[in-house]
Amino acid sequence: MLLALRFFSINDFLVVPLCLVVLYAIVRNRAERPKNAALKKIYYRGFYYKVFFVFAYTIVTEFVFKGGDTNLYYQAIKDLRAALSDDFGFIETIATSMSIDIDHPLAPYFYYDNYEHDFTFNYMRSASNFFPPRLGLVPSLLFLNSYLCISLCFGFFAYAGSIRIFKFFYHYYPAYKREIALAAIYIPSVCFWSAGLLKDPICFGAIGFILYGALNVFVRKVNIISSIFLIIICGLLIYIIKVYILLAFILAMTIWLFAETNKLIKDSTLRTIFSLLTFIFSITIAFLLLNYFTSQEAAQGFKLDTLLEKSEKQRQVFESIKVEGGSGFNFNTSNPLLLVFGSITATFFRPFLWEVNTPIALFSALESLIFLLLTAFFFVKKGVLLYFKNIFSDPKLLMCFVFAIVFGVAVGASTTNFGALSRYKIPCMPFYFIMLLIVYKKTSLQYPKWFNVILKRFT
Repeated sequence: MLLALRFFSINDFLVVPLCLVVLYAIVRNRAERPKNAALKKIYYRGFYYKVFFVFAYTIVTEFVFKGGDTNLYYQAIKDLRAALSDDFGFIETIATSMSIDIDHPLAPYFYYDNYEHDFTFNYMRSASNFFPPRLGLVPSLLFLNSYLCISLCFGFFAYAGSIRIFKFFYHYYPAYKREIALAAIYIPSVCFWSAGLLKDPICFGAIGFILYGALNVFVRKVNIISSIFLIIICGLLIYIIKVYILLAFILAMTIWLFAETNKLIKDSTLRTIFSLLTFIFSITIAFLLLNYFTSQEAAQGFKLDTLLEKSEKQRQVFESIKVEGGSGFNFNTSNPLLLVFGSITATFFRPFLWEVNTPIALFSALESLIFLLLTAFFFVKKGVLLYFKNIFSDPKLLMCFVFAIVFGVAVGASTTNFGALSRYKIPCMPFYFIMLLIVYKKTSLQYPKWFNVILKRFT
């Protein structure tokens, strides 16, 4: 029976423990440093937590999803291995190819791999789809093509990114260690969807490395060369795989850096002038990024006029058909403001509990409920104005707000079902949650009792 499964093999009994030992050694090397003594527990628990979700994702993919995108990427890795088995000289072709077309020397390996409807070949015609198997080929060669080991490596990269998100905010808010750890490392849906052979672990991990690299370059002034190198490499990864993430993240980080500079100006008049210039510059950067990046095919769908058109088409589609499993949603409006509001609500506060129809969706619904209750509780106790006053007075929180909202609108308005949305929205989830919890701490508002239980349980 074991050999009949998609993602498990006899080799796993040998190579999975070896892979775990290697990854654990890396974590131990970081956690046992003297300066990390206070963070040791977070390093280890975060690693165990991620390993659990890698196994959970593999089991769910095997027995519930029956393959999906993961199976296509894994099949592509096997096709690449078949090419290397015939001629290892193909390694250069693999390293330099961005996609596959019918005239590509690797095309026969994908076209004739007996996958249904030649789908592997068609799927790899996109550069964003071809990139994950190219990266997955490395752990595949190291660990005897074990899917579990490939997933552990992808998940570990995402975990490393979450650690760096944690370290970025811990640098500024060391007293809020538990809150930051919960939001950056322990959100279940984020851990689940960044734990397999997918694009999402790559993009999520890259965000963490870019963010922490920027901190090292512009604030801490340490490890500048290596940090710039990582920023460039991770920026290219996101650009190739999901360019719209880079669009939103560059905008948010630009605003953060300018806002930080603005705080250093002591003269109130100059500070006001610089704030105005910062606003104008940020709008200009946003406009240029929007026009440049959305000129790329992968990001065409995220222009505002395209989002409005897509939303209207979705409304017409949902009026004419019943979405399988009842997990679909749409916005019955073509009004831009209502579209933005509906997208933000869908991204951070839905699905509601009555919209859940699968056990997996239940976890996403519970997270959304926590976000909604905490946000509403703050508005009732402290008011909406104080919420936004704290966000706009702190450059780090402003960065979180811009990234979360811009990204939330983009994915919320362009996605038609909660299952896909729970996966696509993971890059912005930690940033919204960190922003929300830090606003609680900065205003000295006590958490609801039920949330204290969650905070204690996870941290």
